[in-house]
Amino acid sequence: MNWMKIGTLSMLFSLMLGLGVVVDAQAEQAKSLYERLGGYDAIHAITHDLAGRLVKDEKLGRFWAHRGQDGINREVQLIVDFLANKSGGRHYYTGREMKLSHVGMGIDEEDWTRMMDHLKATLSKFKVATQARKDVIAFIKSTKQDMVEDNN
Repeated sequence: MNWMKIGTLSMLFSLMLGLGVVVDAQAEQAKSLYERLGGYDAIHAITHDLAGRLVKDEKLGRFWAHRGQDGINREVQLIVDFLANKSGGRHYYTGREMKLSHVGMGIDEEDWTRMMDHLKATLSKFKVATQARKDVIAFIKSTKQDMVEDNN
């Protein structure tokens, strides 16, 4: 083989690899958020880690302060089911709508910010891919109006 053929083959191979990366990225984006996060087990682990952070938070812990462990476990499971369902999994969510579930809790802007900081820390801990992380954060932000009460 001469150098010209080797160079041409090398360029074609590089081009094919480059196109493969683009195709892989497009295929990854076509997957549901549920799939990109790693399915039920990953959502379960992420939710449990986040819930542990929230319960221990000096300000947010008030929402769980007078609840038994069984009640906390049930609530966390409802969150897992909600997230698994809303992210594209075939899981049934039996809980109430977000707005009804949070009425009267007194969740304020500071609570929201603290929760989002804990969420970001959890996503970092689990090394969630950049685009999936952005999608999770965007989805959670879409629930804000149903959770934060306007104290004006």
